[in-house]
Amino acid sequence: MNKLFAIIQRIEAFLLAWSIIIIAALSIGNVVCRALFGFSLACVGEVSQFLIIVVTFIGLSYAASQGRHIRMTALYDQLNRRWRKIMMVIINSLTALLMLLLAGYAFEYINTVRFLDTISPVLQVPLYLIYLFVPLGFILSAIQYGLTVFRNLTAPDVYISYSQKDEYETTVVGEV
Repeated sequence: MNKLFAIIQRIEAFLLAWSIIIIAALSIGNVVCRALFGFSLACVGEVSQFLIIVVTFIGLSYAASQGRHIRMTALYDQLNRRWRKIMMVIINSLTALLMLLLAGYAFEYINTVRFLDTISPVLQVPLYLIYLFVPLGFILSAIQYGLTVFRNLTAPDVYISYSQKDEYETTVVGEV
């Protein structure tokens, strides 16, 4: 499981980092072209939109792997360790199933887009190829939540992700 987690982490980090770098480089290049040469690159907006899809859905999985997802813990915080672990297994199991369900809907949408032969206006890229990152992100997220379930079933501590323990900082009242 550690190997699977590490492989997924590397792929996600690579895709996220390079997508953001390319978006920044294209945006800066487009500004320079407009300011210095008086023209704009037509493909910049389209490529940036494609990469935002990558960042959004691969980022979903990456956030889950880091335990950086939104958590509402008012009830959870009141429970003892045993019940926290049970809740974490239930929550992550249901979330993994939800991610798989959403991946299924995304594949249905991609089939529709493919059937309609929808292409991007400037680069003429078939949009279903770009939209494949949506179910990929959902599937990777389901794997991350599944890994968290596995970790909670096999480890004595409570984990909010495969690698992140559920820990709180304790502060003394009156300290800043």
